[in-house]
Amino acid sequence: MLIPHQPSRMTAGLASNTARLTARIRAVDAALEPGRRMLDDPYARAFIPGMELPDTPADAERWLTENAWQEGPFFAIVLLRQRCFEDYLRRAAAAGIRQAVLLGAGYDSTSLRLTDLTAMRWYEVDHPSTQADKLDLLGQSGIETPDVHYVPVDFEAGASLADALAGVGFDPQEPCVVGWLGVAFFLRPDAFRHTLKELSELCASGSTLVFDYMDQSVLDHTTPYPAVLSKAQEVGARGEPYLTGLTPETAGEAVRRAGFWPTAQLRIPDLMREYGGTDPYCSADDFMGMVVAERR
Repeated sequence: MLIPHQPSRMTAGLASNTARLTARIRAVDAALEPGRRMLDDPYARAFIPGMELPDTPADAERWLTENAWQEGPFFAIVLLRQRCFEDYLRRAAAAGIRQAVLLGAGYDSTSLRLTDLTAMRWYEVDHPSTQADKLDLLGQSGIETPDVHYVPVDFEAGASLADALAGVGFDPQEPCVVGWLGVAFFLRPDAFRHTLKELSELCASGSTLVFDYMDQSVLDHTTPYPAVLSKAQEVGARGEPYLTGLTPETAGEAVRRAGFWPTAQLRIPDLMREYGGTDPYCSADDFMGMVVAERR
């Protein structure tokens, strides 16, 4: 039985606040001139009604300037980890994989934007509070997602990921791609390890797992990036603290112990070199990493 930490907002029936902040980052990026955008998510704004957002490219540039100190370091990881994940999704689709699991999906819009992956079956797994809010906002905006299977899972209540996915047609005998972004560091260490093990048991040979992690130095307050420490204090005060920190070495060891084989490890500077372009507007502060692993 998988029992991760659930932030107090969600146990109170409220949607994840950090999921909304992630959507805000995508919305600000989408307001920039096309050549300046890191991701270009036209759906992000629909998920954060009532939140003050820039309406024009000039307003977006001004917002970035005014919020550069505190928000700048997080723009790179939020936007570029998604670009990286989508590259692996496309590779998997080209290789014939037809199942994509978005674990802790939040206000993700991957299935809405990657409309060319017509054969892909999408499974969005999230806490019922956040997922219900997302579905309500999609309905209010008139956005339809007929190819998405929404899987509300309250792990604190003892739910099983495998059982929940089986109930909506996921085939554990077929390989899949799992995107686990912006989630692992909100789990307790034991829950993080248990989730990896359950994913290993769920994923058929040939499956790909992509996840990101927070550096241990953020949790023990030795990171050289003060804005990152400030954000850690902010999200903790809002009921969603960072609970698990890793290093490239411990992240690789964790996936191997769970039954995956790491095929790539990326840091924020790597993502900036690959996807940031020649004049990136966001910081390359090196406080998070990504792991790509294969189930063999």
